[in-house]
Amino acid sequence: MSADQNKSIEPDLHAYADGMLDAPARAAVEAYLADNPGAAEEVAGWKRQNESLRVLYDFPAEPVPRRLDVHHIEREIRPATGRSGRMAAAAVLFLTLGAAIGWYGGGRFSTAQPAEIALADEAMKAHRVYSGEVIHPVEVWAGEKAHLKAWLSKRLDRSLAIPDLAASGFTLVGGRLLPSANGPAAQVMYQDETGRRVTLYIVPVKSDREETSFRHAAIGPLEAFVWTDEAISCALVGDVPRDRLLELATLAYKQLE
Repeated sequence: MSADQNKSIEPDLHAYADGMLDAPARAAVEAYLADNPGAAEEVAGWKRQNESLRVLYDFPAEPVPRRLDVHHIEREIRPATGRSGRMAAAAVLFLTLGAAIGWYGGGRFSTAQPAEIALADEAMKAHRVYSGEVIHPVEVWAGEKAHLKAWLSKRLDRSLAIPDLAASGFTLVGGRLLPSANGPAAQVMYQDETGRRVTLYIVPVKSDREETSFRHAAIGPLEAFVWTDEAISCALVGDVPRDRLLELATLAYKQLE
């Protein structure tokens, strides 16, 4: 199957993983997956992610209304191109998680806001710049973790924790200070045994801002989970499977509470 054909079926694969297809369409997708084990493995990962979200947020499996159906939203904005198109793509994938959680949670969660979409965009840009660096990926290395914590806390004017993701196979590389649209930002980098890297991007927000649920975004190969907790907003970014990134984001979130 050509790259264009594979890209054209991706919305159906997402709809299949979300349980949104009727019987004939579901049978067609299952036949495709039987002939494409790589796609089948990816779809299985999406299903595991969905189950992780249900467990994490304890929401029942109810059908999502058409107005909140991400596959319907994606078809509506698909013609977008360029930077606006990339931001639109991020918005669609935010709605995949944000709107669905808002529905399943009985209105407990809201859809992604422009600031959250912008945060994901900033975090992904920073990840692209520094995740491939060999000599200077960070300013302060993991061996100076206490200094890194004190330095970033002072510059962001927040008491920051440096999450430990080793339980999920990613060890601390170090961190750096970066500029953002709203002042200083912290980037903390982690790496697994194969050399894959994820980065945690943190910006300060007003302390009276309400806590938000996880939002998901994807642009190209990069995935991100974004959330706000008390006085900071965070984005965990990486070119890793979505369910794996959700596991890491959940671990980071619990340590930053």
